[in-house]
Amino acid sequence: MEATRSVPFARTEFASVTGVPPYARTNMRSRSGLKRTAFYPTIGAVATNFKLHNTYLKPDYFTDPVEEYWACRKVAGLWDVTGEEVIEISGPDALALMDSLVPRDLTRMKDGQCYYAIMCYDFGGIVEDAVLIRFSAEKFWWIGGPGNSELWIYANAQGKRVTIKSHLDTIHVASIQGPQSRDILQKVCAADLSRVPFYWSVETEVCGAPVVISRTGYTAELGYDIYVPVEHGARMFADLWDHSRPSGVKLSGSRALNLRRMEASILNFGHDFDWQHNPTQVGLGWMINEAKGDYRARDVLVRAKQAGPQTQLVGLSLPGPAVPIDGDRVLVGTRDVGFVTSATLSPELRHPIAIAFLETVAAAPGTALKIAAGETQLDATVVPMPFFDPERKLSKV
Repeated sequence: MEATRSVPFARTEFASVTGVPPYARTNMRSRSGLKRTAFYPTIGAVATNFKLHNTYLKPDYFTDPVEEYWACRKVAGLWDVTGEEVIEISGPDALALMDSLVPRDLTRMKDGQCYYAIMCYDFGGIVEDAVLIRFSAEKFWWIGGPGNSELWIYANAQGKRVTIKSHLDTIHVASIQGPQSRDILQKVCAADLSRVPFYWSVETEVCGAPVVISRTGYTAELGYDIYVPVEHGARMFADLWDHSRPSGVKLSGSRALNLRRMEASILNFGHDFDWQHNPTQVGLGWMINEAKGDYRARDVLVRAKQAGPQTQLVGLSLPGPAVPIDGDRVLVGTRDVGFVTSATLSPELRHPIAIAFLETVAAAPGTALKIAAGETQLDATVVPMPFFDPERKLSKV
């Protein structure tokens, strides 16, 4: 019998429509495991409470979540937000590909500009939301969480002159957020941050390390996300922390971040919505461009926008002190009209707030509701979102 041997998959620069498999042989892209971020040498020396996010061990809190929240509100907080996955789309067809997947008109983007964006499956469900950065017409970053974006982009890249690459394990992300973040970061940043508008980016250096900085964040405060190659991450983060803490900056964890994102009604993919929901249901119908030419799921999305949702996300205000939990049912009288997706006690407002998916007939502001919290029923009222700073003035100073 003639001996046989396996042949590695051919490496191709761009996705192919030939008989060769359109993917290069690479390490197994597993979504399981427990890894430490590049910033762990600093964080691990202080934090004792952790969570798992997109395969990475992340600090849940350092001291007290409310204390860390107020540091962000009054001075600045410093976060490790690694696990927000950077997917790079590069090549001559990069702009055409992403414009075919995103309902917003990407032909209007300028180099260095960021968009808050979504992609949708053909049936209208959301693949994921993300920050999209344009470096040029031939290079974009899609920065999201542990969704299916990489797979969706890659699947739609076949036959196009593009390369899709995840930087989950090669670029880690720090975030400094708060009213003094610009002044503090500027002292160790080579670029003039006063020239970086809200939702724009710059390639520069921080503490001598090469980075990309975007004026974005998960807090609705003035803030910056810092993308650093792993090999420079430990030193950059340590130096940034040494520089920042004399100003009153605090290392902060996921719980403090959740408090502020709740007040700002920043949605959490996989928590407040997922692939079962279309943009109109979750308040993102403004992204559906009815004048733009063909793009993925266009007709489905436009019809959904024009028809209006039968269920939708709304904000709820509660008198307290009890706070509902995710999944608690929402009632009008004895009729079940929806469920809570997120809830917390707002430090700023000093009472509980919640986000809930409700039948649209029960979603008008001012509607009085009950939340079934175990054996207790909590009073709640539908209110507009965001709960605090609705015009996002704090992030645009």
